[in-house]
Amino acid sequence: MGRRWQLPFAVILCPMAIAMVGCEPAAEPGTGGPGLVETSYGRVEGAEVDDGRGPAGDVLAFRGIPYAAPPVGDLRWRPPEPPASWDGVRPALESGAPCWQAISPDTSIWSRGELDRSEDCLYLDLWTAAADDAGPRPVMVWFHGGSHEVGHGSSLIFDGAALARKGVVLVSINYRLGAFGFLAHGALTAESEHGSSGNYGLLDKIAALEWVRDNAAAFGGDPERVTIFGQSAGSMSVCSLVASPLAGGLFHRAIGQSAGCFTPLEGLEQAERRGVLLAEELGVAADAAAADIAAAMRTASAEDVLAGAGASGWSDGAKTVVDGWYLPDQPSAIYARSEHNQVPMMVGFMGDESRSLFAPGPPLERPELERQLEEQYGEAGAGLLAAYAAEAEAAPGAVPGLIFSDTIFGWGSRTWVRHAVAAGGDAYLYYIPHPPPVFRLYLPDRPDLGGEGGPRRMGAYHSGDLAYVFGNTDLVGINWEDWDHEIADLLSSYWTNFAKTGDPNGEGLPEWPRYQPDSDQALVVGDAVSVESGVLKEKLNALDHALGGG
Repeated sequence: MGRRWQLPFAVILCPMAIAMVGCEPAAEPGTGGPGLVETSYGRVEGAEVDDGRGPAGDVLAFRGIPYAAPPVGDLRWRPPEPPASWDGVRPALESGAPCWQAISPDTSIWSRGELDRSEDCLYLDLWTAAADDAGPRPVMVWFHGGSHEVGHGSSLIFDGAALARKGVVLVSINYRLGAFGFLAHGALTAESEHGSSGNYGLLDKIAALEWVRDNAAAFGGDPERVTIFGQSAGSMSVCSLVASPLAGGLFHRAIGQSAGCFTPLEGLEQAERRGVLLAEELGVAADAAAADIAAAMRTASAEDVLAGAGASGWSDGAKTVVDGWYLPDQPSAIYARSEHNQVPMMVGFMGDESRSLFAPGPPLERPELERQLEEQYGEAGAGLLAAYAAEAEAAPGAVPGLIFSDTIFGWGSRTWVRHAVAAGGDAYLYYIPHPPPVFRLYLPDRPDLGGEGGPRRMGAYHSGDLAYVFGNTDLVGINWEDWDHEIADLLSSYWTNFAKTGDPNGEGLPEWPRYQPDSDQALVVGDAVSVESGVLKEKLNALDHALGGG
């Protein structure tokens, strides 16, 4: 039995079917059928989706469309170039290869299994129910998470058919990761006409948005209603795109799930010094001419670059760089001056972000915790200790990790919406303490991997919102309950409504108020749906004091 919304006009949403189904296209494309679309680079032909969740053929899927040239050879560590045009019809039936990355172990709840990785990876997948005759519909462009190190946009959990059925065109992209996407080095800066290096994975996102601007209409999309959304590192990307002058006009709404961009980022010189360590690991002489260094690094194999990033310590550092071009300043400063791209924003976080991300810290006695907090935060450390008093009493060693987690996710989310409102814009804040089952796309028959305690043992863990937002609780995972399917219907409706109008509210949905700092209201999705004031207020206020309010 589903729970009722805890609001005056209680409604019950019909749960989605629980059957596990596939999402393969119904048939191979022919020529001239409903899946034939003319893009600015040539014709593509997708296929009708027959996934058992709607009438056969109500959604068309286009997979593996190039939005930029392969970033290989001399194009490695350069801004993306347009793809080459083609003659005839290009089949759009298979997703592009994931970008180069380490393979996550099967014991990880985020395991993606074995991946056929490639540097030739700048492709997108697109789902539409509006090709040719039913548009224009808003476009949602998805940026996957994975610490800017791992992941890919064609993972099954990101299947876009359910969102397409709710009236949007859904685009999910791959972008360069790790050292391939974020290496800064003086030799690369020297050859850049912008005096910049790094941030290539973010420039890939801009190239994808330019492709959407130029091609969305052919798929029934509205290039004047583009929403960018992402989770974790994808949300950090959304945050920095909102701050970047290069992205101006390419999107009109922004959704951030579980991460902002308000802690200090590396400057270019610092990032270049870290890049030297990687180049040395690749055997490139530091005293060579800049052009020779860049050329030598580009001859290294992808395997060696990946291994070198780990061995040199490069991967231990930040990815996004304040490079003077993509980011002319720290995002926190750009937002504080209200110089960001001012669009409606919807931002939030989960209730147990840290539980699946960070290993417990070393055992600490209370005096050692107090000393650490004072060293790191000065006089604000006492306020943090008071805000985390219960946690400090139970397990002092866990407190630094909890503070770090709340800084990135909770404080980052609230800071983000407060900047949006201060600039005169609309913003919406959410919080999800509901624990989903720990689902796995690979080895789904082993929910025990990674610990014990039942299917919801990780709480409202980092990434636990993904199946809900994409409306895919009937497509991935196990141990879902009726309430989970109702949450999926609810959140996917809010997300698509926001893409349509800049306001998540709609008929039959609990009212979600615009964020205002005075009331500090958020939509809370737990055992029921409600609006609450002051989510994690004491902790986030203490972080405001310690961090300077963003």
